Amino acid sequence: MKQFGAILLLVIVMAQTFSKCWLLVSFVVNQRTIAATLCENRNKPQSSCHGKCYLRKQMAAQDRQESTPLNGGKEKFEVLLFNEVANTVNIEPFTVSATPFPSHTASILLQETAAIFHPPRA
Repeated sequence: MKQFGAILLLVIVMAQTFSKCWLLVSFVVNQRTIAATLCENRNKPQSSCHGKCYLRKQMAAQDRQESTPLNGGKEKFEVLLFNEVANTVNIEPFTVSATPFPSHTASILLQETAAIFHPPRA
């Protein structure tokens, strides 16, 4: 069952990746039928289209489908959850100043923990 699922996923990815190649192969295989039934210029025997107009339309439709975003063209709004805050905020009647927290030095912390910790003896 796992192999079937893996093969199915591989086929889906390959079909999407090589969609233009599949379209071209399908056109070459069915070119006579397309030229006789689906071509715009099928009533003009002097034209040398032979269904290439149909292929052009299909390729353009494929390009449009690939270029459209997955969300249907809806705009994305970015929400900033964290933002740098200015140290000073000036509002007409009030002035607020932010003072940073004092920083601890690593050497003091290492000395205190070294005095407490004793590794077990074997």
